[in-house]
Amino acid sequence: MRKADPTPFCVSLAALWLYLACVPDSLASVDICQKPVSDSYFSTDFNKHNQSSLEGNLGNARQENYDLDLVVKSKDNGLSFGFGHRYTIINFDRITPGTNGHLHTLFLPFHKLSQNNHRNFRVSIAPAVSASSNVINHPGRYTADALQLLAALVWDRHLSDQVSLQYGICGDHRFGSYQIYPLISVHWQLHPDWEAELGYPAARLSHQLSPKLNSVLRITPDGNEWYVLDEDRTQRSKFVYESYALEWTFNWQVREKLTLTASVGRQLRNRYQITLQDGSRIQLAGDSASRIAAGLRWRF
Repeated sequence: MRKADPTPFCVSLAALWLYLACVPDSLASVDICQKPVSDSYFSTDFNKHNQSSLEGNLGNARQENYDLDLVVKSKDNGLSFGFGHRYTIINFDRITPGTNGHLHTLFLPFHKLSQNNHRNFRVSIAPAVSASSNVINHPGRYTADALQLLAALVWDRHLSDQVSLQYGICGDHRFGSYQIYPLISVHWQLHPDWEAELGYPAARLSHQLSPKLNSVLRITPDGNEWYVLDEDRTQRSKFVYESYALEWTFNWQVREKLTLTASVGRQLRNRYQITLQDGSRIQLAGDSASRIAAGLRWRF
């Protein structure tokens, strides 16, 4: 691909979920289903994947993610809105897709939370544009295929001081192509320093190591879909990516409002659906790859 300028899996996944703080994400997906944090904030993150070998001796894939988020909360925390950008670079070394591999998702999240003593209800909507750079840089090339509408309806019920149940429905691209799926998870305060969230489609285990240092282990689907054009902007298609991210993150509160993050992990079950320059549509599978990430969050 031209570089731009500037043992079964289900058993393993189930075991990880059983073993397993809202933290900044360095993922391809836009997580509208996740409960928004309680503060207004700005965050930026960078994530780099090691080389993933493609099945069938078709070469290797490499990926980088750059994330940007700005979220503003109302004073009563009932309303939040903002702006987000997911910039993903995927390069292949032996095949030539009909896109430069620079993929963008720009979105405007809106969350409305209704609260009472034992049950909360949240409506989240995020209109988005998801496309390659040669579409983003030429607004006249936009079509309805580049538009996404991400949404969630989520209830949060407190069962006790330590346990709460979250359930609802979500619609987004975390599984690659757009899906509407159920959300269910149990949040358990195991100890003042330990929290667990077990459920579908994601799970995590959080440990407060010190007043300023937090550690989070999580697994979550990490996919997306983009509308893309070839270099001549004559051939249009969809680029679909599917994967699961297993990540161990450390969050360090260096100042009252500033938190730095660092993480290591694995990108599991990589899958690609792409159109080549000759117009043929192919599906590719890639090996798991290690990943590292770093970021910061400023609360205001």
